[in-house]
Amino acid sequence: MAQPRTLFSILLEQPWWISALAGGALFGIAQLAFPPVAPFVALPFLLLAAYVGFRQMRTVSPGQVDDRLAALRDMHWDQFSVLIADAYRKQGYTVEAADKSAYDFTLTQGSRVTLLQCRRWKVNQLGVGPLEELARAVSAAEAHNGICIAAGNVSPKAKEFVIEKPLALVTGIELAGLVGKLNKTHA
Repeated sequence: MAQPRTLFSILLEQPWWISALAGGALFGIAQLAFPPVAPFVALPFLLLAAYVGFRQMRTVSPGQVDDRLAALRDMHWDQFSVLIADAYRKQGYTVEAADKSAYDFTLTQGSRVTLLQCRRWKVNQLGVGPLEELARAVSAAEAHNGICIAAGNVSPKAKEFVIEKPLALVTGIELAGLVGKLNKTHA
């Protein structure tokens, strides 16, 4: 059963100005009803607006996501693999190319090993097959987890499969954020 959503969890997913607008409206209502508490009623919403605004400044806009994903799909494997390896190196991983059918890179951070599969980044819809392959490889290699990168959509069965396994999907906005800005040499 899904957990009930709160007002604040909903506002966390909205643009910052919606929280600010809600805080301003509640301030006005509280000012009319009981003025001494008006600032305290609005304060959580204004703090939430500041947090969401800061977070949104640091992320990729929806228009940029589509542009980056299109640019990634247009890349050749050589360009794409270098870009992904560099992105994980910036996060502190040691990245080694793997010559395996189930995964492309071995990421190591401390004693933790992650298997990274990204050769199917161009597919329109990622199915469960490649994820089953990756899960078997994670188990056989006794790795901590596996990551699958896809610039396209993910089938509902594949999303469900990942929930039950030590696997993560990097798609959409996460993938666009991972690779960062693409310059002319990447595209």
